[in-house]
Amino acid sequence: MTRLVWTLLLVAAMAAPAHAQFRRGLGDAREVMLFPIEPPAMLLPSNASLEVVVRNASSAPARIADRMAELLGRQLTDNDPRLQLAEKSGDLVLTATLTEFTQSRRNSTKYVSETRQVGTREVTDKNGKKRTEPIYEYGRNRPSVVITANASMRIEVRRRAGGSPMADETARHSVSEEHIADQNPPGRDAIEDQLIDNVVRKAAGRVTPGRQPVNVLLARSDDVDRLNDLARERKWQDWESQLLTVKPHRDRKRDAYRLHNLAVAQESLAYESAEVEDALNHLARAREIVTLASTQHPDEKYITESLTRITRSETSYRQVAALQQQMNTRPADEAPARAEPRPAVSGKAPPATTGAGGGETMTNVDVLELRAAGLDDDNLIATIKSAQAAKFDLSPAGLRSLLQAKVSNRVIAAMREWK
Repeated sequence: MTRLVWTLLLVAAMAAPAHAQFRRGLGDAREVMLFPIEPPAMLLPSNASLEVVVRNASSAPARIADRMAELLGRQLTDNDPRLQLAEKSGDLVLTATLTEFTQSRRNSTKYVSETRQVGTREVTDKNGKKRTEPIYEYGRNRPSVVITANASMRIEVRRRAGGSPMADETARHSVSEEHIADQNPPGRDAIEDQLIDNVVRKAAGRVTPGRQPVNVLLARSDDVDRLNDLARERKWQDWESQLLTVKPHRDRKRDAYRLHNLAVAQESLAYESAEVEDALNHLARAREIVTLASTQHPDEKYITESLTRITRSETSYRQVAALQQQMNTRPADEAPARAEPRPAVSGKAPPATTGAGGGETMTNVDVLELRAAGLDDDNLIATIKSAQAAKFDLSPAGLRSLLQAKVSNRVIAAMREWK
């Protein structure tokens, strides 16, 4: 009997779903928040001093505009440490106009699915015996508070010497939430803080490389789980060093989880880097590692999600690098560099891509990014055929990463036929 029990336990363990290595649940999840760069609509020059002025054209009290002025200057320099802020008489003047700031609340009711006992009743069974049984309610309407709030900010950049605007961008943040009234819904001050923080972050991200927080799930298999506290403490270098000491698992699928966390360690170092080129080196390494992990365990959706995220981040950093290069090569009196428009998702085929880094060679990264942006097969094939140059990775590993990103066989055939 003992041998049979152990055999059954072993079979059950082997039959457990692979994604259990990424366990989620109350008190059981292992996640870290990372802050990758997002390309701005245009890039402010770093060789000129910048004066920040905030005006209030909304119904918000004056104190909010004063707070936004402080936060906006701080966010701009956090996004791009090369910027030089001036209290007054800067070479460039960034005028941020708060055009909308509203918050409203109304009482309502919300249906909540919940089981609760609302009473008892006497019943008689088939033998004539009486007994008491509970009466349950499985859902009810509960008093709620509906919160609606909006904030909009217009960003305009001009040279102090005059001339047409160098930038004219708008940022907006909206809140639409419903909370159960007796479960401590956020107060007016909390919603006000949320509006201010988010609209300032978005506005700064229109003219400087912004940051978009993302939660990343960590693998918890075998020896890697004991090292995850280093990641949660944001000790990225120590985390990577310790992961490198973990021996590869003989089972390729189980070893994929070690590789996944190694890739996230490289990704984390990229987002902490002050230099875009250094970040790109870390992201390239992260992509190589997580591609190998995906090759070893193609059925693990969380590894595939990480591959997609890292690939997108690499493309974003290449766009920022291209903007910086354009800015460095432009005369001082020319307009700031602007990001290339995102590819269309419908209608006419977009023009030939110039590569994620602004060069002339189309690669797998461009195909993955265009697919993630929503480009359909016909437009994607047209883009591939009209590319000036291409260097596609159609090795088994490259093909697996394309298929896992839902790139169709038709598109892969066009990549193979490109000349």
